[in-house]
Amino acid sequence: MKRFDRAIWLVVDAAIFVAVVGMVLLICTQVGTRFLGQSAPWTEELSRFLFIWTTFLGMATGFRYGTHPSLGLFAEGLPWSVQKYLRLLTPLAALVFFSIVAWFGFKLFRQQLRFGEISPILQMGMWITTLPLIIGAVLAPIGAITYALVEPGDMDQSAEVRR
Repeated sequence: MKRFDRAIWLVVDAAIFVAVVGMVLLICTQVGTRFLGQSAPWTEELSRFLFIWTTFLGMATGFRYGTHPSLGLFAEGLPWSVQKYLRLLTPLAALVFFSIVAWFGFKLFRQQLRFGEISPILQMGMWITTLPLIIGAVLAPIGAITYALVEPGDMDQSAEVRR
């Protein structure tokens, strides 16, 4: 199971990396073409799509590493036996919230497919912009649960691995 978890987050990290590098290249291309007097409008739309992907995949990654907003200051003053139960509140809240987000995201996804919504410039299906919302909404609670089950000593080691 640990290998599967690691593989999922490796793919997510790679997708974020590719999207960020793609955004940088596209925005540089956009600026360069404007200097030459010919704007390339497709670069703006594609960079916006990549930004949406990085936002929702990055959100899920943030939950995986515990960098999401939380009430850590309150919990840090309590004994570890109480803290480990409080740590379960975040994944529980994430599970409830992101289940709702995923449900409505999936409904939007189906609607976009059914009506054949396409982007104005690239003529790509708009479902491509909704898919990361669904993926992020599924991965965020998984990441929050994974983070909640990590012991405090292991957190320091996982932070070192990320650097």
